Amino acid sequence: MRTRFTAALLCLIMALSLLAGCGSNKIQTLDEPAAGTAEPTEAAEETANAEPTDEAEPAEAADDAEATDTPEPTATPVPGLGPTAYEPDTVVATFNGQDVTWREYYYWLSYYVDYTAYLASMGLMPFNGWDSEDVAPGNTNADVVRLSAWGSLTQYLAIEEMAKELGVELTEEEQAEISTTFETAADNYGDGDGECTENELTAFQGYLDTLFMDRALFERMSGADALYGKCSEALYGEQGADYPDADALAFAEEEGDLRCKHILLMTVDQATGEDLPEEQQEEAKEKADALYEELAAKADDPEALEALFDQLMEENSEDTGLAAYPDGYQFAPGTMVAEFSDTAAALEEYGLSEPVQSSYGWHIILRLPLDPDMAVMRNGTSAASLRADAADQAMLDKINETVQAAQVEWKDGFETVDIAEIFGEGLPQS
Repeated sequence: MRTRFTAALLCLIMALSLLAGCGSNKIQTLDEPAAGTAEPTEAAEETANAEPTDEAEPAEAADDAEATDTPEPTATPVPGLGPTAYEPDTVVATFNGQDVTWREYYYWLSYYVDYTAYLASMGLMPFNGWDSEDVAPGNTNADVVRLSAWGSLTQYLAIEEMAKELGVELTEEEQAEISTTFETAADNYGDGDGECTENELTAFQGYLDTLFMDRALFERMSGADALYGKCSEALYGEQGADYPDADALAFAEEEGDLRCKHILLMTVDQATGEDLPEEQQEEAKEKADALYEELAAKADDPEALEALFDQLMEENSEDTGLAAYPDGYQFAPGTMVAEFSDTAAALEEYGLSEPVQSSYGWHIILRLPLDPDMAVMRNGTSAASLRADAADQAMLDKINETVQAAQVEWKDGFETVDIAEIFGEGLPQS
């Protein structure tokens, strides 16, 4: 499950377990990313920003000698104070009475500083300094980093709190698996031969030190992931099996999900993507019109219409996905080509479309009622059922409610910690 669980938390565990050699890639994604966006990479080491020095003055020329050339400006690193600005166990805040340490907070601050650097380097956002409002009007870039860091950090605190309320704990076997995750990450950081050595553990911990992380924090985050799944199962059953139909369907309506079947008659060559000869395209249109007329005769009888549609779809559709999706597609907005999605959205349940053309060919679409137990396609995947997806969102809502309702007490000005002072005036260079 966990299809929507905080991306920053989950990708930490996965990315660290995939490390190899001297690489330092941690995948970072936005919560609820748009389909097709690239996943940024977080720098493994704290890096310094650079400012050019003043140009050197030309040397005085001797009587018969030429003056020396003025040297090019050079980049002088201007690092911030870094993680050692405070002791790792310094309490920066309390969350419902639970201490939050500088180690935890700095890790997430660094995470989002590096993410900001990624976005800026890819041209996905401007960056005019930490005091500039380049991302969210009314919030400086430094504010966004602090709020994002606190949001990610409090996710796993809220999960731990929810687990206590539900009486959910990790078993010894699950705790052992978490320890194994750490050792697998260490092995992959080393030679990746499947056997974790003491040298690899030492080297991996050295790498984590550059992130201001230790094994305890690594395993705590891994544990939060495991607790999330167990809490969800306690509330909604395995894979959301106990989540009510009505709530799942209401969620789908909010998301704008659709379900439909279609008959596709191609007007392009499936192998090359090139348009078919005009004569064949005309034949596809004529066939689509004929199939529509046959189906339209059953339009007043939904059961008979679907039965005939299934028969004609099986006999005529050239959709390469038919074998994998014999019951049709259940999908979120933006998943299908616009002509397909727009036409389906305009239909009522058991509504039948006239042939509509897309870049693939001619479609005849039958819209169907949403099915809570059918997989739903989001962001190019359809791993979870609609019911599981809805239960997952309900879990996130509960976590966010816990975060919003929490009693937070900041210590010694850490709520407005100076990002420029800690990380430098500019952005890290990878």
